[in-house]
Amino acid sequence: MNFLLQENKGSFYALLSGFLYGLLGYFGMSLVGANFSIFNMLFWRFLISSALIMIILFFTYKKNTDRPQEALKMMLYGGVFYSASATIYFLACSYIGTGLAMVIFFTYPAAVMLLNWVLHKTKPSRSYYIAIAVIMAGLVLLADLNGARLNVTGIGFAILSAIAYASYIVFSKKVQTSPLMSTLMVSMGCTITSLILTLIDKSFLIPASSTQWLNIFGFGILCTALPILLLLEALKTISSIKASLLSVLEPVFVVIFGIILLGEHVNGRQTIGILTVLTGALTTLLSTAKIEPKNKFLQNSEN
Repeated sequence: MNFLLQENKGSFYALLSGFLYGLLGYFGMSLVGANFSIFNMLFWRFLISSALIMIILFFTYKKNTDRPQEALKMMLYGGVFYSASATIYFLACSYIGTGLAMVIFFTYPAAVMLLNWVLHKTKPSRSYYIAIAVIMAGLVLLADLNGARLNVTGIGFAILSAIAYASYIVFSKKVQTSPLMSTLMVSMGCTITSLILTLIDKSFLIPASSTQWLNIFGFGILCTALPILLLLEALKTISSIKASLLSVLEPVFVVIFGIILLGEHVNGRQTIGILTVLTGALTTLLSTAKIEPKNKFLQNSEN
């Protein structure tokens, strides 16, 4: 019974993470409209995320038992895999359009399955194969592919972005540190990488209005710190494969927030796409596959 409760809790955290990531489009487009470059926008995003987690850790410092070497691993994974995924994805969009880039990027659950099989000899259940096939069909219907451009470089960037994000999920699962410290390290790693790229690009810009600051805080807290923390919490109790499949609901939430916040409209094909993706997610939720071994940090904290 406790196993099922932990499983359901982890699934909820993964879904909530995808829900919050769905606000990326709203805050991101607001900052792009204010002439923020991609690199500069990412810098402020991860800086605010780092600052928030630092404040939380300051008040819980006495309870912190994280080992420095494990924390540094998460900084490396954030600075390399997470940051690379975010940056390369935007590059892919510039070559092949956002619709096709999104469809290719969200193949990352398949990359998670492959990495788990290669690194840990973990064989996913048959239901996961069905779920990913259903989800991909839904994403094709959901995405706007009218402006898509078949460019080899752009497709390559989108695939690399998916592999980088899958690597972040798989390697983060094995790190023996708390989700709170892991979130800080990921955010700090991405902040450093984004700052370097911003300075190279010569596009550093300080927010000049209260509206810009409001969007940056929303971007850094609602779309970064909280969803990263929630996904890492989910990885404590559910497999990286299941977490990645559930987080694929993000495009559905993007569409929903687009309708609510930006006044966008969806056609019949996109509605069918949303229902199809939800069906794939439901298949994942109902899977009774045995999860991967618990994160050792969780085991230690329970003893």
